[in-house]
Amino acid sequence: MPAPKKKKTIHGAVSRRTALMPTAKSELSSLKMKLKVLQRVNEIAARTFDVQPLLDRAMDLVTEIAPSEAGSLLLLSSDRTTLKFSIVKGPAAPKLEGLEVPVGQGIAGWVAKTGIPLIVNDVASEPKWKKEIADNVEFPTRSILCVPLKSRAEVIGVVELINKLRDEDYNDDDLEIIELLGAHLSTLIENSRLYSEAREKVERISAMAETSALISSSLDVKRVLETVMTVAKDVIDAEASSIFLYDEEKHEFFFEIATGDAGDAVKQIRVPWGKGMVGWAAEHMQTLLVPDVTKDPRFYSKVDEKSKFITRNAITVPLKPKNKLIGVAQVLNKKGGLFSLEDVELFETLARQAAVAIENASLYTDLQELFLNSIRTVVSLIDAKDDYTAGHSSRVTQYSLMIADQLGFGPEDRKRLELAALLHDVGKIGMPDAILKKPSGLTAEEFAIVKDHPNKGAEALEPIKQMKAIIPGVRYHHEKLDGKGYPAGLSGEQVPLDAQIICVGDSYDAMNSDRPYRKGLGMEESVRRLRQDSGTQFNPKLVEAFVKALEEDK
Repeated sequence: MPAPKKKKTIHGAVSRRTALMPTAKSELSSLKMKLKVLQRVNEIAARTFDVQPLLDRAMDLVTEIAPSEAGSLLLLSSDRTTLKFSIVKGPAAPKLEGLEVPVGQGIAGWVAKTGIPLIVNDVASEPKWKKEIADNVEFPTRSILCVPLKSRAEVIGVVELINKLRDEDYNDDDLEIIELLGAHLSTLIENSRLYSEAREKVERISAMAETSALISSSLDVKRVLETVMTVAKDVIDAEASSIFLYDEEKHEFFFEIATGDAGDAVKQIRVPWGKGMVGWAAEHMQTLLVPDVTKDPRFYSKVDEKSKFITRNAITVPLKPKNKLIGVAQVLNKKGGLFSLEDVELFETLARQAAVAIENASLYTDLQELFLNSIRTVVSLIDAKDDYTAGHSSRVTQYSLMIADQLGFGPEDRKRLELAALLHDVGKIGMPDAILKKPSGLTAEEFAIVKDHPNKGAEALEPIKQMKAIIPGVRYHHEKLDGKGYPAGLSGEQVPLDAQIICVGDSYDAMNSDRPYRKGLGMEESVRRLRQDSGTQFNPKLVEAFVKALEEDK
């Protein structure tokens, strides 16, 4: 009887395998869907760094994958108190876009507060649901699927789908695929944020370069101050900016420059010494940042009462060239949020430019130094992205100028090299921290991103007319004499001299500095390696000039 028993066993195995086929097919279908989603997300990300069209296309994909009547992407405000409908799909879009709702209220608010995804297939029976929004936009709501968007474990927004098509319920498969898409959406938002930050920093450099050039070339102080305050308002993204000058005889401040809607209305208004934020900043000779004027006793409401302007927040900076008070600069009402410490730093720089213009419009040397300090501020933000490279750009600049002095560079050539060396790594601003701070070796993909930073830096500087001469030094500072460098593979005399000099200083600092994976090599070993690679990576003449400068500096 063994044969029939064996036959039964085979039949049983076949039956079990047949029973498992639907599950396997379902899992395969789910995997295919996930791969398709990832492919579509990558296609979207490859088209643009501009966050709005990028997110708009992504939300089209969201409502397509889990077919729904409507969908919204809500982003968290900088103070984490409200959610703003940033992208809306569906018939209620015109009424919802731009609307803000408190965190913690409604289903989206609850998901943003807790970071927990939620499916509600009968909103009428859900206590968290806020019926008022649906009623206000006249959009009947039946069911909602809502997932949090997270970056570095913190909620940055939510994706919400409303009313699954064909009267179906949202299910765990919908939740899983939207969570997957949400994770990639978070990455897209973070990458776009980094790109926007880089672009904003370049705009700020450009603004400072333009105002510096204007101040150094114009004796029309009024025009210069109007330009500086307009630039401050636009670059910091504020509603208004102004300069008060101090009348020593009357012991009060008067408006010299006022931009914004209430500009003309405030020009006859005077502020007594010691009154308001202006008086406090002048009396204490300190910058004052007030995030909410209604909660600060230093706010002087009479200016608002007379001008009909409503002040919400402010940065106030004393104008004190050579530590002598001559007035106060102020910028009011950050659009869409609160002023940041970077805004304060930038406004202080522009206020210093204004103070110099008031004191003497022809102080060219001082203004050039001020411009360099502004560049150094941006450079410090680049170096601060990695604890191990803090001060790197300043040291590379120092080493580059040591070589330049050995070669007998003139003032103009020396200034060009100084700026190029300071900004040689500006292309790293938008580079992910995960790559810059990685303690181990980089993958091929990560190294490709790093290798592109000279091009990114050059592209960031191209719109700035005053930076044109320094771009070759920035773009080609990783080229080698033997043609094995990057990004262009230049060789010999094709590599610009500034780039060759920066390459020596950059390489020396890299070798001589501690890294997460090794200690610095020290001066003697670093010099030995420079000489070892002379003629292949480095220009021998520049290496010897640098070694001579190091010996003289001991």
